[in-house]
Amino acid sequence: MFKLTGTLKKEEVREFTRKDGSQGKSRTLFVEPESSIYPIRVNLSDMEMKIGKTGEKVTLDVDVFPYHIVDGKRKRAFADFYIPNKK
Repeated sequence: MFKLTGTLKKEEVREFTRKDGSQGKSRTLFVEPESSIYPIRVNLSDMEMKIGKTGEKVTLDVDVFPYHIVDGKRKRAFADFYIPNKK
């Protein structure tokens, strides 16, 4: 588990139909860490969880689940982490 700290840039809620025909919702947050220009997409299963408003600084406990799609199925992938050079 990691702590992700940054600015909440955007929040999206997507509605979809499951394989069994029932309706579902998916919530996605975009958090931009400090000194970064790329936001990190975070999927959130709890639709009622209070995070903050757009533009506020937030700290989230996140798990990393790297995957890619092959032939319509989710396959395991590697996540790249690095320590940037500080000059």
